[in-house]
Amino acid sequence: MKIAAISDVHVKKAHDEADKLLCKFLDHPEVRSADYVCLLGDIFDLMTGAHPEYLEEFAHLFEKMNELMMQKKKILFFEGNHDIHLEKLFQIKWKYGDFIPFQYPLIETIEGKTYYFSHGDEHEVDNEKYQSYKRFLLKPYMRFASNYLMPLSVLEFIGRRASSASRKKGYKQFDENVVKGRFRNGVQTTTQGKYNFILGGHSHVQDMYNLNESSLYLNNGFALRTKTFILIDNHIPRFEPLV
Repeated sequence: MKIAAISDVHVKKAHDEADKLLCKFLDHPEVRSADYVCLLGDIFDLMTGAHPEYLEEFAHLFEKMNELMMQKKKILFFEGNHDIHLEKLFQIKWKYGDFIPFQYPLIETIEGKTYYFSHGDEHEVDNEKYQSYKRFLLKPYMRFASNYLMPLSVLEFIGRRASSASRKKGYKQFDENVVKGRFRNGVQTTTQGKYNFILGGHSHVQDMYNLNESSLYLNNGFALRTKTFILIDNHIPRFEPLV
């Protein structure tokens, strides 16, 4: 049993550095031989709604995902806060519902071990402002607006403005050790150490932390900085380089 996972790639446009890194992940021999391939949110820097332009611009990435599906891999795609309300878009690509993105955590028992998969932003329990923002994004009327009301150009304008403001504020306040501590505490609060492996992202800080003797938290961090992905082979985890 082998699990490969990555998060927070933040592909902005076709063939940028993040896109190339994601291609390396999807083509990596360890990923190609994995049973589970997990895309844990913020894979794209801005993608929301059922706009076919996304399928055109990133056709090569969606095709690589499709190839893995055709090889009978279990592909798990979790929406983040930068890529959201993608179910209808995926239904355009995969018409029979073969590949549905998740908006909430998924718990799987794999060969006797429990795995908790998510984007990881639910662990940011001490940031009520963010949690309110995420609840707003998940409202049905926001899904409807993303899919039917807002043209792609408007969504991109709003998304880039929000993303830019968030990054400026985040960079001023960013301290890796502080963020790491906050997320460890948050993971403990949300999962209570009940799962053997907790995989997520969102914090942009790489971490491998034992909550207790049987529960391990794994976060690959910001992929463009770490240039790694999570690899779990027979329940033994490591960060695998993307070279």
